[in-house]
Order: sequence, then structure tokens, then C-alpha cells
Amino acid sequence: MMSIRLSACLLTILLTAVMQSALADQQLNSLKNISAAGAPLLTLKMMGQAQPDIDQDLYQWILWEQERYRILSEWKQWDELLIRIEGLPDDLPEQFKAQSTTYRIRAYLALGQNRTARQLLRQQLWQVQGADSREYQTWRKLIIETYLQDGRIDDARVALLRMQQDFPEHDKEWVLLRGRVLMQAGRYDEAIQVLSEQLNWKGLAMKLLAEYYDQQHSAQTLWNLAKKRVELLKDDVDQAAVYWSIAAIAAQKMSPVNAVIALEARLGIDTELDDVLYEVNADQLWQAYQQYARMVGNRSELLVGDDESWLELALKIRQETPIKSRSLLALLISESRSSEIRQQASSAYLQTLDLQNPAHQRLLYELFNNSKRFADVELVPLEIRFQLVDIALRRTDIDEASRLMSGLNSVPQNTRQFDWLLRRARVLILGGQIEQGDEVLSELIGSYREPTKDDTDRILQVLFDLQTIKADEQAIRHFRQLMNLAIESLQRREILFWMADSFKALKQHERAALLYLQSAMFIGPEAMDPWAQTARFNAAESLQKAGLVDDARRIYQALLDVTKEDARRSLLKHNIQQLWLTQQIN
Repeated sequence: MMSIRLSACLLTILLTAVMQSALADQQLNSLKNISAAGAPLLTLKMMGQAQPDIDQDLYQWILWEQERYRILSEWKQWDELLIRIEGLPDDLPEQFKAQSTTYRIRAYLALGQNRTARQLLRQQLWQVQGADSREYQTWRKLIIETYLQDGRIDDARVALLRMQQDFPEHDKEWVLLRGRVLMQAGRYDEAIQVLSEQLNWKGLAMKLLAEYYDQQHSAQTLWNLAKKRVELLKDDVDQAAVYWSIAAIAAQKMSPVNAVIALEARLGIDTELDDVLYEVNADQLWQAYQQYARMVGNRSELLVGDDESWLELALKIRQETPIKSRSLLALLISESRSSEIRQQASSAYLQTLDLQNPAHQRLLYELFNNSKRFADVELVPLEIRFQLVDIALRRTDIDEASRLMSGLNSVPQNTRQFDWLLRRARVLILGGQIEQGDEVLSELIGSYREPTKDDTDRILQVLFDLQTIKADEQAIRHFRQLMNLAIESLQRREILFWMADSFKALKQHERAALLYLQSAMFIGPEAMDPWAQTARFNAAESLQKAGLVDDARRIYQALLDVTKEDARRSLLKHNIQQLWLTQQIN
């Protein structure tokens, strides 16, 4: 009997462990999807809360930790990745430690710290057990990468030949690495031969470029082939970036207008290519702009220094030929001695772009944030700085937004005080200067005399920022400020809901429930539209937390009476059942 009980106990423990492991796997898969949807910071925060403890389940902890490294690498959070790995305990499985070291080395490579990466690689390769590691070949390849990034092409070739002798069989990535080394060494015929073994798009693109350098294609042919390839692509941004880079290389032997077309297209693609073969930067586009603008100016017989005439031509052709106009305007932005001309040119340049288009946002960001010409933020035209602040905020790059706003203490020309204060408030709040941002926001709403739907929505976005950082008391105060203004009726309904959210966060559940119900019934006491149903559901939850169980049940039941969707009905029934059980227990 004792044996049976022990067996049953062990079986229970085993089943519990299996269920916990399955639950952890399910949670991890869910978080992977959240990261893939574009919310890596939220994913990492949730991982920190849900990751199994290292002492309780080492295997699951490692699975979660590996996924953390993958996410940090995918989203280029290199500093955080290094901090995480360098803080690991020593008594971990060797295979996991080796994988972690590879992530660490790649982070240093991405940060341009090639010497540090090489030092770590040598430490790993010279260990007694180094050659037995599954990461050994990867480390040998990464040594070659460090040489390539440092421009030590001969060292890269020697390391490549040694590895080829030790490991004659290689994967596709190895073929590409060999091709890159040979390309950078100027051995294009050998590169073509090697890359002929690799028929995926990366190999074909590199082979095409090698053939051009080997004088098998003219610049015009290379341009046509690259353009045709881009036209056939759909949503593959990496391929598009590579082929536009190739087009830009071809344009160096063609007309400046080709260079502008290719470089604008490439810089408008939000992806980074690690391969120096396809390196394109903002300063190349500035140079192309200037060359094209001077060619246009000469043809139009414009005099150097007659900035008004250059600006007049740029404005005249802005709608018909925006690329030509941008080139003229870029020349004036970078070279005119008149601050008034530079300001007008900047404003006109922005008007040639569609700033709702992510590609145009990216282009503007690259031109002024990643150019040596504008390394000093004071040199960036003010109107463009404000646009860059908005782009940085969309990218959640708070440090960059703060840098761009630094030193701007008064409302610039041609800028609404509303826009100025709103940007300033948001940058201060998201930058951690909550008190200063709150003061600016109070000033903004205090001077908000003629509300419009769009401007009120923009203010609400900043109040949501306050809620996100748990500054709910400040958010409530500003919600009340808005409610005292002549804002649109539906916005009042929404604000009641958002105020309720803040009271719920402050655990003032009765006040939250009251506001949720006011929002639900704003258009009528019997309202049951989707907004009203959501507000009533939240009200019931708050009433339940406030201990007003009967009120909560009545609201849940009213929702159940009008809800037809099976999943929602199941949730409402479950909540009503939970209320009943709570009352029975108490």
C-alpha cells in the first residue's frame, strides 16, 4: 500500500512538472508572437515577470534566456544584451555559456568594437575544450568578420584559407563569407566562381556586383538589372535595400540624378545591412544632391551666390519634379549664407515629402541624424528638427528626441505655440522629467482656447504617456482640464473612460466604476453599443474589486442578456460564477 501511495505521489509530482513545463512553453510562444508583432520592449518586460526561476527549472530558464537574447539581437538592443550576458553566473552548462558568448561577440561586432570581439574569440578558440564546442566554426567565421570590419583583408584571407583547410564542407553562409572576402580583396573572378555555388538571392546579388567589378556588365546594365529586380519584389525590405545599394553603385558611373534616385530609395528603407559591400550613407546623398543641383543650375544659367533665383526655381518645379527640387533645396540648406534662405529651403524641402509615408520619414531621419554635416544638432534647421522629434517619438527613441529638443527654449518662427509646447511636454515626460513636462502640459491646456478634434487627440496621446509611466494623478488633473473646455461630445465620453482607467490604477475602484458607467451611458442610459459594453464590463470589474458584488453581478447579467458572441458569453458566465463563489465563501 505504501509503495502504491509513493508511486501515486511521484506520478502526481511528474504530472505537475509536465503541466508547468507545458504552461511555460505556451507562455514563451505567446511572448514570441508579441515581439514579432512589434512590441519587443513589452515582451522583455513580461519575460522578466514570467521567466521560470533559474534554481527551480534550469532547462526552462535557459529556453527563456535564449529567446531573450534572440529578441535583443533582432531589435539591436546591444547594450542591454551585453549587460545581461556579462551578469550571468559561472555555474551554467558549457553549451549555453558558449552560445551566450557568441551573442556577446556579435554584440561587440555590431557596436564596432572589433578588437574586443577578437579578444573574446581568441579566448574561446584557445580553450582546451574550444574545438569541441558546437560554436567553434561560428567563432572561426566571426574572426574573419572582425578582420573584414577592420579592413584587414589579407588577415581575413589567411583566416579564411586556414578554415577552408580545416573544414572543407561548409553551409550557404560560408559561401557568402568567402565571396565577401574575395570581393574586398579585389579577386572578382574567384568570387564569381565561389558564388556560383550559392543560388539564393544573397549569392546572386553579390555575384552580380562581382561581375560588374570584373567588367562583365556596364553601369547602365547593372542599373537596369538592379531596378528590374526591385520592381519584381513585394515586401522583402532586405532584398530591396541590397538592390538599391547596387543601383547606387552603378549610378556612380552614370548621371547624378540616378544617384539621387537610388540613394533616396535606399535610405528610405528601414533596414540595416551588415555587409560593407552595400554600404550607403546620408553624406553620399548630400553629395549627389549637390552634384545634381549644380548641373541643373548650370543648365538654367543660374549664378552661384544668387540664392533667391535658385530658391525660385526649386519652388517652381516642386510639384512637377520633386527630386530635382529637393536637390536644389538641399544645396541651399547646406550652403546658403542666408539664414532666411536656409529656413525657406528647409520648409520647402519638407513640403516635397509625404511625412505620413514611413519611407520619407526614414529618409529625413537619415539625412539629418546620420550625416557628418549635421553632427552638431544646432546646425539642423529648426523646422526640420521638429519633424525629427516627432519621428524619434514614433520610433520610441527618447534619447534622440531629447537631443533634438535640447537648447530650444522659445517658439520658433512659423511654428504654432501649441505644436511647440506639445512636443516639449512629450519629450520631457518620456525622458523622465515628469515634473517639468507636467508644467508645460498645464501651460498648454491652460492656453488651449479653440479646441479641435485633432489637437485634442494629440493632447490625449500625451496623457496616455502619463498613464503609461504611472503618473495617473497628473493625468486625471489634465483630463479634468480638458473636460472644462468646449471639446467634442464623443471625446468627453472617451475622457470619462480614460479617467476611470487612472482611478483604477490608483485602486480607487468605486470612483473608477462610476466614471466607467458615466462613459457607458453618455449617449443614453440604455446604451449598449460596443463602447458602452466595454465600459460596463470594466465598471463591473471595478465594482467587484470594491466589494460591491451584487452591483457587479447585475451589470454582468445585463451584458449577458445582450451578448451573442459565444466567447464573450462564456467570459461573462465565468465572472458571474466567480462572484457567486466569492459570496458563498465569505
